[in-house]
Amino acid sequence: MMKDKNFKRPPLRQLRRHVFRQLFNSWPWLIWVGAALAVIILLPGGLHKVQFHGEAERTYEYVSPLESGRLKTLNVRINDIVHEGMLIGELDNESLASEMVMDQASLLKTRDKIQSIRYDIEELKMDQARTEADLTALEAEWKRTQDLLEKKLVLEQEAEDLRPRIQAAKRILEHYPDLIQTLEERLALLKKDEELLTGDELKALQEAQCRLVAKSSGVVAEVLHQPGDVVETGDPVARIGNVSTSRVIAFMPEERRMDLVEGQSCRVITSAGRRIYIGTVESISADIRKLPVFTGFSDQILRGHRLVIQLDEGNELIPGERVVVVPNSSLIEQWFGRK
Repeated sequence: MMKDKNFKRPPLRQLRRHVFRQLFNSWPWLIWVGAALAVIILLPGGLHKVQFHGEAERTYEYVSPLESGRLKTLNVRINDIVHEGMLIGELDNESLASEMVMDQASLLKTRDKIQSIRYDIEELKMDQARTEADLTALEAEWKRTQDLLEKKLVLEQEAEDLRPRIQAAKRILEHYPDLIQTLEERLALLKKDEELLTGDELKALQEAQCRLVAKSSGVVAEVLHQPGDVVETGDPVARIGNVSTSRVIAFMPEERRMDLVEGQSCRVITSAGRRIYIGTVESISADIRKLPVFTGFSDQILRGHRLVIQLDEGNELIPGERVVVVPNSSLIEQWFGRK
């Protein structure tokens, strides 16, 4: 037996083949780590530190009648492509026809009033001219009377009788311009009403109120009424969605507020196809979303900001397409900051 207490067992030597064998035995872990890294890289946001989820903007236009009536025709179905100014449908509105008859009667009354006012203006102008002539004659007679009075050929009372008549004529003449101007202003207003109530414009107005026209191009996303239905004023008949868009709506959590600012350039990466577009942050406003965004859970509320990104000219996305927004900067700058 060995009595030496300082004896140490010599270390075992690891042969190279044993090292390789240990690494070979841990290959499942390496595969899992490599697969996880590959998945991260292949995601739309990749290795970017700053990522915001969003989607291409959806916009809708509701086609509604200006007046209540029965839907006579409907020219579109779901998924039909429509263009700006295209006729969607027509209303059969009897009340509009009766209103048109009433408007035509109102037009005739307006024209009668116009003729009457014109006659009154002409009468006033003739009376003004007659009064001016009478005043001129009275002033001339006054002058002759004064000459005869100096020669004592007439009585002073005869001369004084002319003075009140001259003053009355002058006071009457002072009122004529105001009366004529008032009538001319009324005439101008009636002429405007007459222009608005012309027969052609009444017919065009009726047609416009009975026609349902698309105000923008798009695709019919929903049809809410069928021919024969009674449609009230403002009640939507069809909903038209945009076909393409150059704007992206994304969500920025509150704690990431300084990662993007208005006017900053960014990359928009589509979830399908990983296409990359360049855009600019147009606006940042307050927003509230259910958390987490785009993961299916809806039991929490996340406060943050609504990002609106405008893509560069010529770039468009399909409305509703999911995207990831990242700053238009290198990965090194995002993870370690700028030097």
